[in-house]
Amino acid sequence: MLLFKGILLCFFLYFLLSRSQKLDISKIDIENYCALLACFSLTPLNWLFEWIKWQMILKQLDEQDNKFNFKAFASGIISSFLTPSLSGNFLGRMLFYDKSKRWRITVFSSIANFSQFLVSIFFGLFAFAFLKESVSFKFNFYVFISSSIVLMFLYFFGERIAIKIPINRIQLWCNIIQKSPSRLTLLVLSLMRFLIFVLQYILALKAFGLVIEFEIINLILIVFLLITLSPSLFFGKILVRESIAVFMFGMFGYETTPVIFASFTTWFFNLFLTAVVALFIVKKTSR
Repeated sequence: MLLFKGILLCFFLYFLLSRSQKLDISKIDIENYCALLACFSLTPLNWLFEWIKWQMILKQLDEQDNKFNFKAFASGIISSFLTPSLSGNFLGRMLFYDKSKRWRITVFSSIANFSQFLVSIFFGLFAFAFLKESVSFKFNFYVFISSSIVLMFLYFFGERIAIKIPINRIQLWCNIIQKSPSRLTLLVLSLMRFLIFVLQYILALKAFGLVIEFEIINLILIVFLLITLSPSLFFGKILVRESIAVFMFGMFGYETTPVIFASFTTWFFNLFLTAVVALFIVKKTSR
């Protein structure tokens, strides 16, 4: 599986590089500044939903009044940006709490991250199933239904099966999972955050001159699916995101330039700029 992801990554990067050779930066023009401003303004709302999920975790840990909560949240943003996978937010968070609670922070944060993963997979498979150029609608639709059922079952009930495995560490994890925050609430919050991601991408494409239609929204959902499944190199999957976006939109004849810059813009607002602000917060509160 890792080998397959590596090969897929190389293919996407090659496709991006081949398309980028034809890119004339001097011709880049922002055609809708209001759309770009709206895209940027949604960034705080995006992270507000993530903060609410973190508050739910803190409530389960009985740490609501800890003065380091916001600093731990900011540190988690930084670690998720720097580590090979965005699931690494717990690495920055757990450093500010007692060692006895770090396992629970890791497990609860992973559940919250999986809820975000689940939403991306669900909508991506849905979009793929209804893509008009799909080879076989029935096959894609059955894949969507079966995959969604399996993932939802694992998310809500997976520990009930895993706890029967006679391995102490697995049983310990399962016992912690059973005491996690409401998984349904985490899923709803992840859905709201995902919709913001989609809306930001739409606004970014519109800002760089692309006319928004249903097919584009469908492609955005598939792009998020492939980004979620793709291996991460560094800095929030920079280049990987652009490669996948250019590949998918290119398959349907869309111009490369607005797609590359829309993808980079959403990365810059949601990941890079947010990580810089988080770094400033951590440094300031450390004084």
